[in-house]
Amino acid sequence: MTTPGIGTTLDGFDPLAADDTTAGTSVAAVLEEASKRIVHNILKSYTGYFDVFAELLQNALDAVELRKRREGGNYQPKIWVTIDIPDSIVRVVDNGVGMNEREFKYCLRPSVSFKKQTELRGHKGVGATFVAYGFSFLKLQSKQSGTTLAAILRQGRQWAEDSSGTVPRPKFEATDFNASELFSEHSGTCAEIIVGQASGERPKNLGWLGAQNAQQWYTVLSLKSPLGGVYLRTPPFRPKVFIKVRSSEKAETNFETDRAEYFYPHEISDLKVQSLRDVAKALDGIAGDPATKFLKLPAEHKRLDCIWEIWDKEEILEESSSFASALEEEHRLLIERHSVIVYACFLRSAKIWGELNDEIFALRKGQRIVHGGLQMATDFMVQGDLSIIPLTSTIGYQANSHVVVHFTDGNPDMGRKVFQPELKEVAEVLAVRAVTTFKRFLQHLKPDTGAQPITPDKELHDWKRLQEAHRDRSPLAFARDGVRLGLVSTPQQEQDVIALFHELIGAGVLRGFRFFGTSQSERYDSLFFMEYASENGILFQGGSERLGVSRSYSLPYTTEPKVLEYKYTFDSLVDDFDNEEKFPKQIDLVVCWGAGTGYKAKYFLQPLLVGDEGSSRQIFGATHQAFAAGAQGSPAFEVIILEDLLNWIQYPAGEEARQKRAYRDT
Repeated sequence: MTTPGIGTTLDGFDPLAADDTTAGTSVAAVLEEASKRIVHNILKSYTGYFDVFAELLQNALDAVELRKRREGGNYQPKIWVTIDIPDSIVRVVDNGVGMNEREFKYCLRPSVSFKKQTELRGHKGVGATFVAYGFSFLKLQSKQSGTTLAAILRQGRQWAEDSSGTVPRPKFEATDFNASELFSEHSGTCAEIIVGQASGERPKNLGWLGAQNAQQWYTVLSLKSPLGGVYLRTPPFRPKVFIKVRSSEKAETNFETDRAEYFYPHEISDLKVQSLRDVAKALDGIAGDPATKFLKLPAEHKRLDCIWEIWDKEEILEESSSFASALEEEHRLLIERHSVIVYACFLRSAKIWGELNDEIFALRKGQRIVHGGLQMATDFMVQGDLSIIPLTSTIGYQANSHVVVHFTDGNPDMGRKVFQPELKEVAEVLAVRAVTTFKRFLQHLKPDTGAQPITPDKELHDWKRLQEAHRDRSPLAFARDGVRLGLVSTPQQEQDVIALFHELIGAGVLRGFRFFGTSQSERYDSLFFMEYASENGILFQGGSERLGVSRSYSLPYTTEPKVLEYKYTFDSLVDDFDNEEKFPKQIDLVVCWGAGTGYKAKYFLQPLLVGDEGSSRQIFGATHQAFAAGAQGSPAFEVIILEDLLNWIQYPAGEEARQKRAYRDT
């Protein structure tokens, strides 16, 4: 069955022709030569074997997603992929928005894109140009509102590479519409390419990987094309995908799926896998020192083949995160701007990559379609090849680790490969820190006879250097009445907060605290009471003791037992509330290093070091009272933000003004 195209308007149309006002003039010749240079530069930027699949599938995914947004309802996005190895044909069909005649005529021009939604995968307007002029044969068909269009473009690559001027620029040849997949569809587009007919075309041979059936090609495309969508914490887009492959022996296989997502290595079948988050949570639930914790750990968290994790923007930027100390301010700005998300996994042995290729994927031996390294991605698509993770120690673990760093609107170059240097730097910093985090859990993995583990001496040396570097970047030089603190660096984690808090008590900066004890395994960290023995330095006295408590106490006074929770930032406590791991009504005091910013949606922090607000303080030294958003009456609990406290003691006027802006005006 065929449906005629509109031959009278397409036949002989030149997609790169100058407009009618310049036709036949010297200006037209200049413009046409400029077009050729632009096309040639575009082709030079595409050097990968998978570029043709990437561009065709990107356009198809965008077309069906755009139609889904417009129509919703019962519309089912569909994409058909045909790979004919003996005839060297790649064919991609979608039932998306289709093209009208104007869009059909001009879609192949450089820098022309009819996509207005920047959140779609592609909108540079160079991919279609590559598809048209990077190969010797393109058959383009489209259907929209009952109208069908079909045309062939021949010798695009020969014309682009021709330096003698003997190859004429190709023009459309109108042909019959015969995209059978679209006969019963309202709209859609079909692009069919023959590969390997001219020099410079890649791939030359569709059988180069050893993928001969539809299941194998689905796996390949899931790793090397937009069909493997990198959605991570975003709900995935789920079109129906039909893959048909004709093998070198002319045997036909078919595969159907609605999972158009990246092949994450931790999903390899028959591997014993746990997320880093689950392992850490299991350890936190066991009392004792690290050796005891590991001994009592359930078997499902030991002798693993793989550990994996995902960190979103908020978790990466969290001051208590494993990434925080490695990030410069410029890194933080870029992570925030591009909503960076990191996926990482660590395999017990790099040999698993070879087994995956040879035994599970059954591809040609030596063709490691996936392996250890850093994969950058943007707008739900992998971009370019895996690169080396720049570890400075235990570099053998580069091969064990697979890290995907996804940027929103990362905007790589025309050939979809090279990101801006500053984004590549951020990705490398995040990849290194992800691997460093996994290295702390090596004892949970099965022994790998092929990898050389880090020696204890080297590990200790690296840790010392990191601590010295942090001291140099973020010194903590605080003294009061001639007494200096023992902690020389600003806190990096919750344990440092605990140490600093108790140092301030010992130095007499904070007074009246008495402790029952501290726990690593109970729901809350510490149980304490306040012992107010005399008025000297305890009662709030209008300026002479700005850290004192309310005048309502009749001294001497001892409080009932109170619950204290330590955190690196106040934000992380709010996360615990959201997860129902801790409960606001059960907490009396929170001690943290900084406030963060995420809490503001759910809590208001009333600063007690501004004006006379401290007259309502119940616990000596409390810097803030926390109120649940929208709540009336008494505060939920009091907070000591150590960074704010130390800054206020040293620079009271400036810090009071800052806190007034930071907390009162939120």
